[in-house]
Amino acid sequence: MTGMTGAVTGAHVRDTNLQAVYRAIRRRHPVTRAQLSRDLGMSKPTANRAIDALLAAGLVEEVPRPPDAAGYDAVYFGPRARAATVLALDLGSRYLRGMIADLDGEVLARLDQPVASNEPAHVLEVALRVRDALVDTAGSLPEVATIGIGGVIDPRTGIVHDANQHALEGFAARAELTAALALPVIVENDVNLAAVGEGWRGAGADVRDFAFLSVGSGVGAGLVLGGGLHRGVNGAAGEIDQVPPGQRFRTDSPAADAFLAHVWQHSEFATCEDVMAAARVRDDRALRLVAWEAERIAEHAARIVSVVDVSLIVLGGGIGLNGDLLAEPVRTFLAALSPYQPPAVETSRLGEAAILTGAVATGLGAVLTNLVTARVSAAH
Repeated sequence: MTGMTGAVTGAHVRDTNLQAVYRAIRRRHPVTRAQLSRDLGMSKPTANRAIDALLAAGLVEEVPRPPDAAGYDAVYFGPRARAATVLALDLGSRYLRGMIADLDGEVLARLDQPVASNEPAHVLEVALRVRDALVDTAGSLPEVATIGIGGVIDPRTGIVHDANQHALEGFAARAELTAALALPVIVENDVNLAAVGEGWRGAGADVRDFAFLSVGSGVGAGLVLGGGLHRGVNGAAGEIDQVPPGQRFRTDSPAADAFLAHVWQHSEFATCEDVMAAARVRDDRALRLVAWEAERIAEHAARIVSVVDVSLIVLGGGIGLNGDLLAEPVRTFLAALSPYQPPAVETSRLGEAAILTGAVATGLGAVLTNLVTARVSAAH
């Protein structure tokens, strides 16, 4: 029994060292063996064994010496970005958007494929078609796929509830997509993924507590708290526009009057885009609609702030991306509704790419968790 415990402990120590060296190489490359040993407080033989194992597994490689390097002619190492890839998918009402990205998050292939319907069988067919086309272009089979779907995703089962597209209600997305794509699949609410994307490479980068508001026909929120996505027990965190049966949210805001309702229904403004275009040329009716929308957004933001006290609200979605018109009035209304210092209000820096960016980040997080152990074991 003692020998078995010692063997397990030794394997654990080796794996811990490998993980530490790989993370350090990803964080500060290009880097030498001596620098890694010194930075990690690890003996040179231990660091060297870990580097050699990572080289053999194809996870790191020798890289050019940096131009400003001083001292002796040492060998430098960096991570192999193409050592693994991830597939990101964003299922909308009209398109399934997809990309394959490497371990640096760089896009290797990108494709938007129309969907004729959101019936599960058709979605599965299109998803497989997109995967195959992207793999052909990228020349790499991904380790994992992450897909964003509008609706509440049960974190235990991967089943879609309260789907934005009625045909997807009850869709066992995780199980059926895993079988169809022959890949491990992560299914996530699309607004949650947009929040992850903004936290990784957008307006929420380096912000530990913020909310992403996707503003369109409704308002959905993705919450990043303590630096991580907050889904809730049922995956329903952020469903702020979901009204319980028999109840209605307040509609007596000063701007929501009969005049605005008349303008919305009977004017030349056929779409939200028409309203925004008219507001940019200072059309009075359009400006009043924008003010009404800004107040609606601020009220939703205030509900979030009163519970989780975030430091930033990021506006996205079809309407929310009109930050040049909405951001300042939202700030004004939110300040009036906030008893304390109101959060900053910014427009998404990623735009329509937010969901796919978050899907890439989520997939990379899953892959990197076990990549070193799996690849080094396979190499041996």
